[in-house]
Amino acid sequence: MSGHTKPTPLASPEPGGVSVGSLPQAKRHKRKFDAVITIEEPGARPNLRLRFAPDPGRAHLVLQFEDVDTDSLGIRVATLGDVERAVVFARAWTDRSLLVHCFHGVGRSAGVALAILADRLGPGNEAQALERLLAVRPEVTPNLVVVALADRLLKRSGSLVAAVAAWEAFAPGLAEARATRLHFARTRPELYARADDGIDR
Repeated sequence: MSGHTKPTPLASPEPGGVSVGSLPQAKRHKRKFDAVITIEEPGARPNLRLRFAPDPGRAHLVLQFEDVDTDSLGIRVATLGDVERAVVFARAWTDRSLLVHCFHGVGRSAGVALAILADRLGPGNEAQALERLLAVRPEVTPNLVVVALADRLLKRSGSLVAAVAAWEAFAPGLAEARATRLHFARTRPELYARADDGIDR
């Protein structure tokens, strides 16, 4: 997180809008949105999940991967299939309200929301996609695995990755936040789900 002690209030649902939030925020406000993307830890306990009762339900996509910025540690991180499912799901809701959330609303959900915004704005507008993300959730540190996969999926030739890197170079505290997150993953690997053999990355 980049210096924020409290999470930004959840952006109000609006047609075509993409809101980003935490699990507690999503639990409180999930029924205000037309569609929801949930990103949770693999094997998350029931109290750490968000689900809808089937009647009346909502359009709801659930993805499971850890918030780690590298795929080199043997930890289950996002796959190209995960990012593709999120982008395709969001394309069905371009004129409706969409909520993307993970546990904190900072890393994984930010990466997925950035992928969706970049897809909607089209090639050449990667910096604008990041600006829109920051407008609704200023404290984000988009998951770098997700960002790289989105760049690949959307055929942006490194532009999405470069936009995030250029912003982070001048954003106070982000390098430290990422270093802390990486150190924790390296020193406490038992707290993370391991990568599955045969997953297409």
